[in-house]
Amino acid sequence: MSASTLQNTVPATETHRVSPMSLMAAGWALSSALIGLFILCYLATLVWPTAGLAHGWIEIFASQPDNLPRSFAEGVIGSLAAAWITVVLFVPVYNRLIRR
Repeated sequence: MSASTLQNTVPATETHRVSPMSLMAAGWALSSALIGLFILCYLATLVWPTAGLAHGWIEIFASQPDNLPRSFAEGVIGSLAAAWITVVLFVPVYNRLIRR
């Protein structure tokens, strides 16, 4: 697309409207990202337990990292809770700021 075509398509005085962020969409997106990261770190510790690659991430959400099933469940639930707390605080502030 040439520059002259682009200039004719979007007038310089037109302001772009920004739509508000959906609380549910952001919540599930951040939840899946944090749970996915936790699972990747958990798998890294199972494959190479002496490396210490992801022990810090697992210890954030799990109270007993030595108990594998319990630490996995705590990690998934902790990641889910952290994601939703973050989204409940972030999305309303974001939506309020874009209205200005």
